[in-house]
Amino acid sequence: MTAITNSTTAGTSAFLASQAQAGAIPSATASTTSQSATTAATSAVDTVTLSDRAKAILDKAKADKAATEQLALSFDESLQKRTDALTTKLTDAFKKMNVNLDDAVRLQVDKFGNVTAEGPWKAKIEKYFADNPDVAKELKEISGLNALKAANAALELYNKEKGSSSPGSKQQQTAWSNYNARSMNIQTLSGVISLKDGQLRSAALDYIDSIADPTGAKAGPDLVQQQREIASRLA
Repeated sequence: MTAITNSTTAGTSAFLASQAQAGAIPSATASTTSQSATTAATSAVDTVTLSDRAKAILDKAKADKAATEQLALSFDESLQKRTDALTTKLTDAFKKMNVNLDDAVRLQVDKFGNVTAEGPWKAKIEKYFADNPDVAKELKEISGLNALKAANAALELYNKEKGSSSPGSKQQQTAWSNYNARSMNIQTLSGVISLKDGQLRSAALDYIDSIADPTGAKAGPDLVQQQREIASRLA
């Protein structure tokens, strides 16, 4: 395209110059006309307008790339990425509403996606989620994924506790009873989530972590207080 344009422009300039020499047109007019032709040709080459179809293809390519990157993430990585994004969104929103984030903001989402809150900012927070159903939906999905992760941890704990004991043994029965109780508690806590110290924390995951890893990093900065909060929600 560029070669054709340059050739055409050069031909036009040569033709105009020859006509000027022959006196057919004034040289100044020929020069001006030649420059105009060159400018028009250059503009035609430099300006690219994409059709709607081309734009749609590019948008789909970008979406496919994002989806591929998402698939490359593990379950935990994907969940953490979504949790971090929602944490940032809620933190910014609550600050604008003058919600005191020095204290934990406790939320609960039911199976219908309705979000309730506790404390002096209850009305503000609940109105925010009612006005932003997409955020409420994301909170529901994240709390559900955390509950699923907690349920998987409970199953792993059951397999560890029963060990290689024979079916029907006292050890296996005890492990099974513990598993059932923990599963019910996880279900109870599945929709409970708190925003504290710049982090969204799932009560279901905190509960199973306090059992599986009572003194480790997952236990949190204040294990006793955490266990009290969990116990109060299970009461």
